[in-house]
Amino acid sequence: MTIHAGSAATSNASSSTSEPITVLTPETPAGSAPTATVVICVYTERRWRQIVRAVGSALAQDVPPAQVVVVVDHNPALLERARATFPELTVVPSSGPRGLSAARNTGLARATGEIVAFLDDDAAAEPDWLARLLPHYQDERVLAVGGHALADWEKERPRWLPPEFDWVVGCSFTGQPTEVAPVRNVIGCNMSFRRSILDRTAGFDPALGRVGRTPVGCEETELCIRLRQLEPDGVVLYEPAARVRHRVTVDRAKWRYFRQRCFSEGRSKAVVARLVGSDAGLATERTYTRRTLPAGVRRGLRQLRHGDPAGLLRSAAIVVGLLVTAAGYVSAHARRASQAVSTPVPRRRTGPTPVRVVTVELSEGVPDVPDTGGPDDTRYGAAQVLVRLHGQPLGLVEVPLPAGGLAAPALTATIRSQLSSAIDAHRRHDGLPTLDRLDAESAEETGGPGSCPSRRRAVEQPAFISVLVPTCGRTPLLESTLDSLAALDYPDYEIVVVDNAPQVTETARIVARHAADDPRFRYAAEPRPGVAHARNRGLAEARGAIVAYADDDVILDRGWLRSLVDGFTDDVAAVTGQVLARELDTPSQIWLEQYGGYGKGCQRRRFDRAGFTTLEAGAARRVDLPPRSLHPYLPGSYGSGANMAFRKDALLRLGGFDPRLRSGEDIDVLLRAVLAGHVLAYEPGAIVWHTHRREVRALRRTMYQYGVGLGAVLTKCLADDPTTRRELLVRLPRGVAYALRPGSAKNGRKQKGYPAWLTAVELCGLALGPVHYAAAAARFARSRP
Repeated sequence: MTIHAGSAATSNASSSTSEPITVLTPETPAGSAPTATVVICVYTERRWRQIVRAVGSALAQDVPPAQVVVVVDHNPALLERARATFPELTVVPSSGPRGLSAARNTGLARATGEIVAFLDDDAAAEPDWLARLLPHYQDERVLAVGGHALADWEKERPRWLPPEFDWVVGCSFTGQPTEVAPVRNVIGCNMSFRRSILDRTAGFDPALGRVGRTPVGCEETELCIRLRQLEPDGVVLYEPAARVRHRVTVDRAKWRYFRQRCFSEGRSKAVVARLVGSDAGLATERTYTRRTLPAGVRRGLRQLRHGDPAGLLRSAAIVVGLLVTAAGYVSAHARRASQAVSTPVPRRRTGPTPVRVVTVELSEGVPDVPDTGGPDDTRYGAAQVLVRLHGQPLGLVEVPLPAGGLAAPALTATIRSQLSSAIDAHRRHDGLPTLDRLDAESAEETGGPGSCPSRRRAVEQPAFISVLVPTCGRTPLLESTLDSLAALDYPDYEIVVVDNAPQVTETARIVARHAADDPRFRYAAEPRPGVAHARNRGLAEARGAIVAYADDDVILDRGWLRSLVDGFTDDVAAVTGQVLARELDTPSQIWLEQYGGYGKGCQRRRFDRAGFTTLEAGAARRVDLPPRSLHPYLPGSYGSGANMAFRKDALLRLGGFDPRLRSGEDIDVLLRAVLAGHVLAYEPGAIVWHTHRREVRALRRTMYQYGVGLGAVLTKCLADDPTTRRELLVRLPRGVAYALRPGSAKNGRKQKGYPAWLTAVELCGLALGPVHYAAAAARFARSRP
């Protein structure tokens, strides 16, 4: 038979060969078969029975090998035992550094056959293994031939393990060709090479490959790519009929090993991409990610519908495996980047310089911005300026601070250059002339901060609002939050503090002190742990038709509640507001701001299931998105749980907050509101000032929880609703690119110094979100009567 590289049957092939390849089988008449050396690398006596089985299978071939080489990797006792047991074989110690790659290079150096075949020490070859591999080498363009690895489970196969990830246990996997085909690389436990081409290379790269029990790999991938670069017309073939049985021990059938192996694979892929280029190093992985994995997720969900509950586990494992592998890839890049920029010169401070947070009300004039007063007596290197006109936020301006600070005229010029369109649009809407010289305007000419017509809504009977504040013992920040709540510019509201850690009695004392002076304060205890329980308890306690949620670590802008209420037009069920940094003094705070998990900008928007509408100075522009856009499954774009409000009856119809979600319950309910057909509004004028965590350790925990929350919410969508399941699966490849691509809207704000390890931590949380959700759902089901 003949096949063509790049044919439809070889979707994962990377060969550029244009001539047909003649594929020979054991039955094909041919000249004399090339001689073969079988190399088996061993490292531990714990595998002695498997080593004996591997050697026996090599000696029992229908086409006997000319030589069998056993390479012992830095284990003198094992070397002595192997030489005593196999005196007729070539048994040698590894001559390179510890690790599988160096051991294979030792075997290659001692090989005498024209073809060098590698068999793992825990694999047993079928009797016709060499007979299937060797005939292909009659074609001089064939550089390497690999075969199929069947899993030989020590116990039963885990029900959660999808066949797309059998590579984790060193076996062939779904997505590989089902017949003879050119491929990018062979699989490590069952591969062979033309020795003449290997002699022209440095062999396997010792920077890759397994070292002891550390589950890393990709050394055969990198070698095959190098061979193809050396011989562009050469071909690497996959022969599924050449089979070995690869032993899979109990420890490899565990979830922990799965995660470790995926993470290590990602790191190894990063090294391969660096050595041979990302196009060659990741071409097959891109096809695997775009085609094979989404198909596997869909299959698992079909199996779930047909009565196999493990189908959901397999679908979740595909998502987790992909994201953990991606996290390993990102972490390897981060480590290399940090090494590349490291310097022996000591520095007083690492990370970005402090940023001063400033608010400018244009109707009151533009101030000077000093650079003094930073943390630990350092100077501020930049300023983040919230620009408002008549109380309405127009935009955030980020400006460097020179030594001595920034004078008002210079800041005025920067504001004018960046926000002139927004300023003029706002003034036109107010019936005022556009500005010719912003620095010449006085408060009187701009009408004063309280005279904006767009902010003077006549409300004869303002709605009674319940402001709900879940807290969990963070009393130092809670005092400031409650003080700012008491000072809101709104006539009719109550404040319900829900204590999710009632054993910490200080919270109750703080609320009691405030309630003694202000009857609007009430206290409620919720002993069941979890912010979802606390939010639901507040919902049950609320007396208002609208419930507004504020976190216990924010300062509320005086006009916060009025702006939220302004967003509730007749068709709006929920309103979110803007969350701004209270301070940006430490690298952790600056990195969190760059992450963009809070800030959603100063443009009003209305979201529904089909798309969104932007609102600016009274003008509305509808944005209907294409069917395969990530909307509406980007719940983070809707707002944050630190600043949101709902019509109480709509939130009750949605079922409140899901207690199965220990993180991400806020974005879940916002997503459910939009999917249920409700309209959600974002009002940037409803501002809260958030106290970002100052310590790197706390930021790491926060980023992990963000990832877990999103992963759990998406898992819930996949599990609960067939419609959203189909829509999410269609969007899966684009969603992965959105999470990983540096230029995406998600990652675009991250500056050059943003630590890649933070992205890796978030991706790890995202990958483990399904596991957290499944465990929490099981606990919740057991707790119900």
